[in-house]
Amino acid sequence: MKRLTPFLFLLPLAACLQKPPHQAVHYVVGSPYQADGVWHYPEADFAYDATGIATLYAGRHGDLTADGERYSPDAFAAAHPTLQLPAIARITNLENGRQVVVRINDRGPADPARILAVTPRVASVLGFSPAGTARVRVQVLPAPSEALALSLPGGPALAVARAPVGRVVATALPAPGAAPSAARPSPVRAPPPGSPTRQARWGAPSPAEQPGARSEVAPAPGRLWIRTGVFTTEQYAALQAEALARFGATAVPRYGSGTVQAEVRIGPFATIPDADAMLKKVLGADVSGARIVVE
Repeated sequence: MKRLTPFLFLLPLAACLQKPPHQAVHYVVGSPYQADGVWHYPEADFAYDATGIATLYAGRHGDLTADGERYSPDAFAAAHPTLQLPAIARITNLENGRQVVVRINDRGPADPARILAVTPRVASVLGFSPAGTARVRVQVLPAPSEALALSLPGGPALAVARAPVGRVVATALPAPGAAPSAARPSPVRAPPPGSPTRQARWGAPSPAEQPGARSEVAPAPGRLWIRTGVFTTEQYAALQAEALARFGATAVPRYGSGTVQAEVRIGPFATIPDADAMLKKVLGADVSGARIVVE
C-alpha cells in the first residue's frame, strides 16, 4: 500500500487537469463563422423581428451552450445563428397562433434553411409538426434582453465603451462579386457613465416577458418565400433579380422600411421541402444571404 500511495494521490489531480473548465454565464456576440458551407455574421440586434422555419435542437443534456449555460431538453431555450447571447424572445407558431417566451442562449441550427432551433419542451408547447418543424415568427423582447445583457460579464456596456452613446450600426459586407445590399441596424445601447443600468430603468421583466410565458394569437401561416437580399435602391435589387432570373427571382419594392427600398424573392412555395430544395440551389449559386421567410 505504501508504494501505491503517491499514485493514488495523483489520480484526483489528473482528473482535475483533464476536466474542461466550466465557463460562467456571460454575454457574447462572437466572430463570423461557417456552418454547412454558409458564413454567418453574429450581431447584436435588440429589435430583431423575423420569420422562417424553426426546427428541433440537436444538443445533448448537460452540454455547455455558447454563453456558458447547461443545455436541458426541458428548458424554455433556443439557438440562433447570429443573435447576441443570451436574448429573450417571443416565438410564435404562425400555423396555430401559439406563443412562448424563450431564452436564446446558443448558436445554431447549422442548416441555413432554418431560422431557429428549439428544445423539445418548446416544440411541444408550440405544437410543432411531426416532422419537427414549424413556420415561426421570432421577436426579441428589447427590455428584458437589454437588461440581461447589461447585467452579465462581457455585456455591451463594456463592448462599446469607446463608441459614442447611442446606436452602433454593423454593416455586413457582401460576398465577392455580389451586389451591395442594405445592412440592418443593430442597436446596441450603452448607458453613459454614472447612469442607471437598463435593468434599473426598465425594472424587472414582467411575467409576460419571462421564459416559459405562454399566449396565443390568431394563426397566420402565410406563404413560403426565399428572400435573396434586401437593398437600399431598387436598381441594385433589379440587378440581382436579373442574375437569378433562372430561379424565377423578382425584385419587390418595400415601402416604409427605412433605408431598405427593395428586396429580391423567389416563390411562393407550397411546402417546406419545396422551399428547402430551391434554397439549396440558390445557395449553390453563391447567394449566401438567401433565407426562407414566411409572409
